[in-house]
Amino acid sequence: MAKLTGLLFLAVMISGCATGSNGRTSLFSVTAPVLAVLHDDLFVGEAVGYLDRTGSIDIRSALDPSVKCVGGFRYTGSRIGVADVRCNDGAEGRFSFNSLSALSGYGYGRTTRGPASFTFGLAPEEAANYLTLPKGMRLIRKPEGPTLEPI
Repeated sequence: MAKLTGLLFLAVMISGCATGSNGRTSLFSVTAPVLAVLHDDLFVGEAVGYLDRTGSIDIRSALDPSVKCVGGFRYTGSRIGVADVRCNDGAEGRFSFNSLSALSGYGYGRTTRGPASFTFGLAPEEAANYLTLPKGMRLIRKPEGPTLEPI
């Protein structure tokens, strides 16, 4: 009972925190922005995390928004976890991640088309420090959203 009470207290504390533009919270879930580089393409979207230390991922290609990937994640340790995604273009990926805080982190892995990296809960300027960007490209924030552009 004490453990459940502690988790509910944490949920209430998180739901009361202002997370600014980097995430939204509710009583039983936390939503954070996701930036990912899969097969030399930038994907943007969000992850939703739940009290049971699992969650969902929903991202779209910045180049071709019809390419969408969905999946899930789960924590396997206090600050580490694994994630899987399936894309509607046939690609699949598996990742390991590390949390930087309760609402942010980064990860690396592979898709069936090559290496991949992602961040959650970080602004593009911070995310660029953790993403493996395509050679000759940089991540920038534009009014319409994050994008890759030549250096």
